[in-house]
Amino acid sequence: MQIGLHVLVRFQYWIRGFINTMQGQPNIVIPQLINAFRQKDFLSIVKAVEATPSLVNVDPVVVQLYGGALRKLAQHKKAAKVFEKGLKKFPSSTDLMNSYGNFLLDNGNPAKASQLFRKASSINTSSFDYKYNLVRSLAAENKYREAKQLGEMLLKNSPSHSSLIIQLAAIETELGNTENAEAYLVAVINIDNRNVTALNNLGNLLRGQGKLVEAIKHYELALSNAIQEKVDTPLIYQNLAAVMGLNGDTEAALAIYEKGLTRFPTDSALNKEYAHFAWIKNVSSPFAFFEKQLSVENAALVVVYCELMLRIGEAEKARKWLERLTDHADDSVHLAASAHLSSALRDMGEFEAALQVSESKLKGTSGDTISLLVEKGYALLSLNRFKDAISVFERVCRMAPLNQGYWTLLSTAYKANGNTTKYSNLCDYQRFVHARMLIPSSDENDSFINVLKDYLSTLHSDERHPIGQSLRNGSQTFENLLDSDNSLLQKLKHFLEERAAEFIASLQTEKKHPFLSRLSQDLTFIGSWSVRLRKSGFHKSHYHSEGWLSGVLYIDVPEEVNVGGNGWLCFGRPDINGVEMDEDFAIKPEAGTVVFFPSYMWHGTNPIETNSQRMTVAFDIVPKDKKG
Repeated sequence: MQIGLHVLVRFQYWIRGFINTMQGQPNIVIPQLINAFRQKDFLSIVKAVEATPSLVNVDPVVVQLYGGALRKLAQHKKAAKVFEKGLKKFPSSTDLMNSYGNFLLDNGNPAKASQLFRKASSINTSSFDYKYNLVRSLAAENKYREAKQLGEMLLKNSPSHSSLIIQLAAIETELGNTENAEAYLVAVINIDNRNVTALNNLGNLLRGQGKLVEAIKHYELALSNAIQEKVDTPLIYQNLAAVMGLNGDTEAALAIYEKGLTRFPTDSALNKEYAHFAWIKNVSSPFAFFEKQLSVENAALVVVYCELMLRIGEAEKARKWLERLTDHADDSVHLAASAHLSSALRDMGEFEAALQVSESKLKGTSGDTISLLVEKGYALLSLNRFKDAISVFERVCRMAPLNQGYWTLLSTAYKANGNTTKYSNLCDYQRFVHARMLIPSSDENDSFINVLKDYLSTLHSDERHPIGQSLRNGSQTFENLLDSDNSLLQKLKHFLEERAAEFIASLQTEKKHPFLSRLSQDLTFIGSWSVRLRKSGFHKSHYHSEGWLSGVLYIDVPEEVNVGGNGWLCFGRPDINGVEMDEDFAIKPEAGTVVFFPSYMWHGTNPIETNSQRMTVAFDIVPKDKKG
């Protein structure tokens, strides 16, 4: 207790002295603030500036330091207000524009960040930093070609600027120019063969090409250098462990995950990745690392843990922690915790309580409310208040029209409320579910599917289904299957593209329709994977939020599909606690047949009961972005 009091007294004394200095000689204060920032004493900066609010009117540097300290303390709303007010007071401060731009970029607002970087660059045309940051923000806006043009111009004057070259490599990767990206990263390594970021990113490129052994070598070198220089990050451990797992070395992968978690025990992403991997490998206690670190102080970690508990059906475990976080000081934490708590209560059949949580939080927040609105809509569906659910989901679809899951829920509300016309407009199964042979020639199709089956069988080695997926009693491959350079998979991709194009060509555009308004022949696969079902295997009804056009290719189909609907693909049967509806449409699987459908349609399968496998390739397609 005496030590705690001593520290508190010292802190209060420092603050009083600091305030006195500010009041008498404000110009002396800025070096002290800068020194405190360098020492990561962010709380002292906030306390000191807030004790004398007029200090932010003295110099824009104070605004930068104060806003930056709030940012480091995760007080993001307050930091944004500080930067905004500062720019009104010092509208020509390019450094303040740059600081605020970096804040916005880190907090998911690259468009506004780009405006600030452009303005700063136009005022101070000689600044490299402002233009470099503009390259970063343009890339974050997916304006890759503009970012590339500006980056290449900067590179002419700074040919050895490693961070810029690495940024250009990332842009080339997004544009699909992997050879250029690799050349850039190799150039950085030639400049500095210990550059951790370049080694890691080159490992990412090689991993994407299926060159796992080479990727491992680069990740290992990146990690070794990072540890020596004391700049290792959770992501490097995560990447190395993941690619080792993909390469079939489960023990080595687990060892790297555990080494990383020893180094970064409270990192949410690393804990989550380890738990996912340990789960599918049937490791006992896959959440043990998580559970050692759970505390209100590690709130972000607790939220991720609770997400996982909800996905494996452990709602009570999640509830216990979420109830402690719904009034957390960090907005992002208490909003996420409240939405998850509502979900947990629904899973436990407490529908009124779930609705109360979401509604009470919606009244008290001015931030991002979409997750709470969705939970409110779910609870209303569970309570059979279908008209109210329609109102909520129509609003959500206006807010985020590209999220396919919200259209799924709206269609469910329409169906439940008897709005047949509106439901049929979204879920016209006769028009929107399209089944065809993968290859028009039957003999060629059979031959290709048999070869594909042999290859895919080598990829299924996991013992459990992934966490959070619809799959039960089966295995699923990782990575985007169709991103592989494997010639067989590239042929598969080509055939799927042909069949998808034929289906899309048969449809007509409708401006306000979530599926028909986006018809395009310029398509890209955003996810692709193979699934193998075992005895009692099935898919729970689900939808694909990130997709637009989804599909499944049947590779191996058991004989039992001819009896009682076992293994059939069923549409329109929601998986919502308290909502009971039969399917509207079903398709009998046939080996060599590919089925396309809008990503927002509920779809799942009836279980297979024999020991025969049911193997598929599934995928999501979206219209390709025009990467400006």
